[in-house]
Parts: sequence; C-alpha cells; structure tokens
Amino acid sequence: MGRTIAPYSRQMLQIEENLSDFRRSLRKSDQEIFDDLIRTAKLQVQAGVMASLPYPIDSMILSMLIETKKEMNELKKSLQKMSVK
Repeated sequence: MGRTIAPYSRQMLQIEENLSDFRRSLRKSDQEIFDDLIRTAKLQVQAGVMASLPYPIDSMILSMLIETKKEMNELKKSLQKMSVK
C-alpha cells in the first residue's frame, strides 16, 4: 500500500509554491526577509515531521517564530552587556 500523505518536506515546498504570488507582491527587501523565514522553517524540518499537525504551515510558522525569538533574546543580551560597560 502506498503513502496517502505527502512527506512533510514536500508539503513545505508546496506551501512555498502556493505563496509565490504573495512573495512576488512584496517589496524586494521584504522578499529577502520572506526567503529567510522560509529557510528558517526548512532548518526545523525534523520538528515539523514529529509534530504531525494537520496543516504544515502551522509548524513552519512556529519554527519561524522560535528563531525570531531566539534572535531577539540574543540581541537583548548584547544590549544588556553594552549598557553594563
């Protein structure tokens, strides 16, 4: 019996393709940010596979948010170090 659900990585590619018109409508600088977010989601593909959510975009967005929060925390720590000196 064959698989009835496409692999998560293929679903991610399909979502990226579905958003291509949206991406094209963004300003060039925003397109670069969009591409960075998509790359971030692809880095967390294992977590998305394990989540088994009915809508893969949910785990993609969560991955993007986690990475953004991580970057914000690092920036806060850097700013705190700068203000202490």
